Amino acid sequence: MPVSRSVRAAARALSVGVLWLAAAGTALGQPASGPSPSAAPGNHLGGWPSWLQVHAEHRTRYETIDARYRPTEVGGDQQLDFRTRLQLRVTTSRFWAYSETQDARAALDDSASTINALQENNTKVLQLHAGTIWRDFGAHRLSVQVEVGRFSRDFGFRRLIARNIYRNTTNAFDGAIARVGGASWSLQGLATRPVYYTYPALERDPRFDRLRFAALYFNSTARRAMQADVYAMWWRDGRSMPADDRRTYDTAGARLFGQFGAGHRAEYEVEAAGQWGRLGERAHRAWFQHSQVGYTWPSLIWQPRLLALWDYASGDRDPNDARSSTWDPLLGARRFEFGPVGVYGLIGRANLSSPGVWLHLRPATFIDASIQLRGVWLAQARDRWRPAGLFDPTGGSGTHVGTQTEYRLRYRFNRHVEFDGGLVTFHEGAFVRALKPSSRGRATFVY
Repeated sequence: MPVSRSVRAAARALSVGVLWLAAAGTALGQPASGPSPSAAPGNHLGGWPSWLQVHAEHRTRYETIDARYRPTEVGGDQQLDFRTRLQLRVTTSRFWAYSETQDARAALDDSASTINALQENNTKVLQLHAGTIWRDFGAHRLSVQVEVGRFSRDFGFRRLIARNIYRNTTNAFDGAIARVGGASWSLQGLATRPVYYTYPALERDPRFDRLRFAALYFNSTARRAMQADVYAMWWRDGRSMPADDRRTYDTAGARLFGQFGAGHRAEYEVEAAGQWGRLGERAHRAWFQHSQVGYTWPSLIWQPRLLALWDYASGDRDPNDARSSTWDPLLGARRFEFGPVGVYGLIGRANLSSPGVWLHLRPATFIDASIQLRGVWLAQARDRWRPAGLFDPTGGSGTHVGTQTEYRLRYRFNRHVEFDGGLVTFHEGAFVRALKPSSRGRATFVY
């Protein structure tokens, strides 16, 4: 992109952000979102009706990387991302309506940059839904609620359905969500059509016109030492998707997690899921797992929390046979475990085996820092390194992709302003060195 065009794009994005923030006035605070009226924030404005909540936020992020690995990419890249959100919520004792508009734009890119609808989709309606709730329903005094419209929401630990935080654009889906729950459990059901846009036209992608996605999600928090999620999901691309890429997937899994011991300092988490169905004419069988154990020392300086973790997502042993075995993460996020996305994004939950250690530190109540070290291997040598698209059909380049180290710092100036910065180094393994090595044998990413 020419410099003048980059400057114009940046100025336009900042102007949109300033106008939206001005429109929200002083109604900045916690997002006016949540699955029920009881989850709404209480930061009402003096002189404003209590049933109306307004929230606006803007984020500007600069990213740069000095080496890239996708087949068509050469050299480094940079990007300046702008994301602005305006949220409105109207609430009564039993009903609510909620809207969220998002503007996501990118600047400082050029003709060699990789830009798509994950980085930029301009101004779009991200959420627009209404709902109702019945409390103390029936003999067991359950809570029952129903919502209809467009949503952007997390389910479980965000590995399969997520509202993106780091990524410049955000997942959304149209449909209905129903929830029934007691004091320590809940069951949610959703019937939806996920929202996808083309790039650069930024219109609804016609390939997904017949896509349908449904799920059941059960959660139990009865015991702090053993909480659980159990879920089942159904993904149907439909006839609007080209036949060879058409997915007909069923997914089922469970997650166990908890804290135990003196002061609940020890923790664990295990999640595993299977996936089966068809990819075009190929039979599909895949699975993933995440496991971690950790311990926190609250009495030590900076309250260190140390985690040991391992992620595995199956790959395709033979891409040329009649079977597909590469795990599909559906609508899941990855930044919270695998490092930044954007112009980086070198680890994804597909054809992956990745052990790691993660240290969290809390120097002050308004500062948190972390260091994560991960080894990255392919689960199958003949399948693609999915985030970059590189592959060796013979498998002779091995499975070691590289080693990633991430340093992150977040500083909260006040409830309205936060700084988030990071440095990531990626040291190339034998697989990358055989297919697309950089001049220095590593990539450095800063945001």
